[in-house]
This record gives sequence, C-alpha cells and structure tokens, in this order.
Amino acid sequence: MAENTTHTTKAGTINSAGSMGGLLGIFVIACVEFQRHWPTGTGLIYLAISVPLLLIWIAHLAGWKLAERNAGLAVDIAIYVLIIASLGIRFGPSQSTSELATTLLFWSPLVAGWWAWRYKNMARQMWLLLGGFFVILTWQMASQHERLDEHLILSLLVALVVRYVSQSSAPDHNATMNLRDPLTGLPSPECFEAELAHVSSIFDRHQLPLSLVACRITPLATTQLQDAQLCQYAETITNRLRTSDTACQWDRTTFMILLPNTTEAMAGKLAQGIRNAFDHLDFGQKTPLAVTIATAQHQPGEDPMSTVSTLENKLVAAAE
Repeated sequence: MAENTTHTTKAGTINSAGSMGGLLGIFVIACVEFQRHWPTGTGLIYLAISVPLLLIWIAHLAGWKLAERNAGLAVDIAIYVLIIASLGIRFGPSQSTSELATTLLFWSPLVAGWWAWRYKNMARQMWLLLGGFFVILTWQMASQHERLDEHLILSLLVALVVRYVSQSSAPDHNATMNLRDPLTGLPSPECFEAELAHVSSIFDRHQLPLSLVACRITPLATTQLQDAQLCQYAETITNRLRTSDTACQWDRTTFMILLPNTTEAMAGKLAQGIRNAFDHLDFGQKTPLAVTIATAQHQPGEDPMSTVSTLENKLVAAAE
C-alpha cells in the first residue's frame, strides 16, 4: 500500500468542509424571520430563501453528493439575494429604510463569521465581500449610524476571531492520521482500514453481508496516469455509491470500495456499472488504459485485512 503524502491547504481555495452546517443555520434564520414578518413582503422574501435551502437539505439526506458539494454556494447565493432584495425595497415608494436591511444588520455578525470561515484561505475575497455588504447597509441605514457602528465593530471582531481560530486550530498532519487523500479527496487507506474494521465487527455480530470492490487502472503505454485522470475516476466512482458506502484510493492506481449490507453478487453488478462508466470517460488523448475490477465478500469471523488480501489476489489474477 502506497504511503500518502500530505499537502497543506493552498491559499486561494474555498473551504467547503461542513457547509451543510452553514446551510442549516441560514435555513433556521430564514424560517424565524419568515414567521416574525409574515405576512409582509419581507416575510415572503425569507420564505423564498428557505424553500430552496430545505430542498438542498432533503437532497443531502437522500444521499445526493451534489447537494453537499454546493451547500456553501447556496448559502452565499441566499445572502446575495437578501442583499439585492433589500436594495429593491430601498428604491420602493416611501421606503427610507427597509425592514429587510434591518434584519440583515441584526444577523451581520453571523454573516461575517460565515464568510471568514468559508473564505479563510481567500482573505482578499472575504474582506471585499464583507466591505461591500456593509457599504450597502450603510447606504440604507445612515440614519441609524450608532446601531450600524455597533454591528460593524462586532462583525469585524467575529470575522477576526473566526479567522484566528480556524488558522490556529489547523490539524497537525505529522501527529494525526491523514483522513483524506490530498488529490482525490477520498478517504485515505488508513481511514478505510479503520472503517472496514468497525463495519465488519458490526456486520459479523448481526450476520449481515459485507463486500469489497477493487478497481485498478493501469496505463498500457509508458506514460503515467495524470492527476486529472485519477480525479475523474474517483468522481465517477463516488457518483455511483450510496451514502453508506466508502471508497478510498488504496494506492496510486487502485481504488477500493466498502459496501455494507451487500452480497458479492450485488457488488458485481455495481462493479459492472463502474466499468461501463469508465468506458465513457474521455480524457482528450490517446493514452491506452486497462481497467481491472474484482470483488470479494467478507466472511463472518474473518480478519478484515484477510478479505482485503483476498481481493488483492483476485485483482492480480484478473489482470493476468
């Protein structure tokens, strides 16, 4: 098993981990404001915000990985919609200060904390967003400058604290287990082994089926697999998995998949589906690749790593 190298997070990369928490938070806020302002126009705007957020949350619970990947973007779009809507109300007849702008000012420290966390590796973008946010609120609420100043100072403090905490609490990769492959984002082999041991102990106790699938991609020419190709293979695999399944990059050219409550026959059908999906990948070049797939079912009482060894032996035999 190849050892994974650890890379630090690059500057200029959006922090997308845990975005579902932010989505749930703004959904709760939107529901509270909708109930508080119903049946005014402000309440309807918050209702229009909460419905798509609820649908994304339901899609996440249904196992759609696309929902989790885009949760952070959905939160940002919801905030942008509220800002634009507040400007629209501001230009309405006899509207010196919109009620929507007032609610945005009230929740501004949380907005600042969200952007400080989401864009912690993109400081310039974070400060530009926060600056633009308060410029719009200042324009609408200049008559309430004391309240505006208090929320501005509090928001800046929250943003600075969140940035400091997120940077100082970065995990020490030299002292902890690497949980993710730095290239594909899949669980690391160490994490996969821990999950396999945990799941196999539960399924052995209840006499439930547990299977493994291995996929090996081997270049037939002298060229090496490109990082973009590996990422595309990894994405193809994860798009065909259930939320209970676990995939990892076992080594440079091999992916392993843990399938709880799955017989080897069912695993074979999944493996065939993955092979068919691989056949439709287009990398825009003529690099011949050989894809080898094998399956194995864990036997009750068997050492989980013995199942892995059986699977690797099947993989070698299938490649011959």
